[in-house]
Amino acid sequence: MAFRSLAPALLLAAPRLRDPNFERSVVLLGRHEEEGALGWVLNGADLHPVGDLLRAARLIPPSGQYPDTTAFRRYARVGGPVHPESGWLLYRSGVASFPGELEVGRLRICNRPEALHAVIRGEPPHDFHLLLGYAGWGPGQLEEEMKAGVWFPGPFDADLILESPVESLWEEAFERATGLPPSHFTHSEWGRA
Repeated sequence: MAFRSLAPALLLAAPRLRDPNFERSVVLLGRHEEEGALGWVLNGADLHPVGDLLRAARLIPPSGQYPDTTAFRRYARVGGPVHPESGWLLYRSGVASFPGELEVGRLRICNRPEALHAVIRGEPPHDFHLLLGYAGWGPGQLEEEMKAGVWFPGPFDADLILESPVESLWEEAFERATGLPPSHFTHSEWGRA
């Protein structure tokens, strides 16, 4: 059977997933190839407000300023367990362009220093999310986890990704994927959602 990429899509963790890195997670699946898959947890643990985090990392001098925008007040989140020191800016397509950015549907994601320095200087993208780390799967690993019923795909929706409250993102994504709220399913049905 020919390989069929699922990306771009959302991966929704089924409640049976007992991995604390991914429980009730919504993952933006950015790449899915025969060699493996790459994604970012959108509702991972919150860390610190972006501006505070960048200052603590000494990317902004103690006396330096950063733009007083929602993006800098928004909490940076854990994007996955792989390379947690890597920072990824997630933003809408068409608002900025950086070498090495990845196109994911109508979104872009970039971990290049020039992207981070641009937003610190007040350049576009003005509205972004900062994710630290990412999720990765080796060849066939994601497919096996999906067969086991611990992940199921949901439709890609840039507005849901960027505008939904993090606290309700899993429930909203689940309902869009299945047409029913999570409470509708019994524990034994999770693998068939």
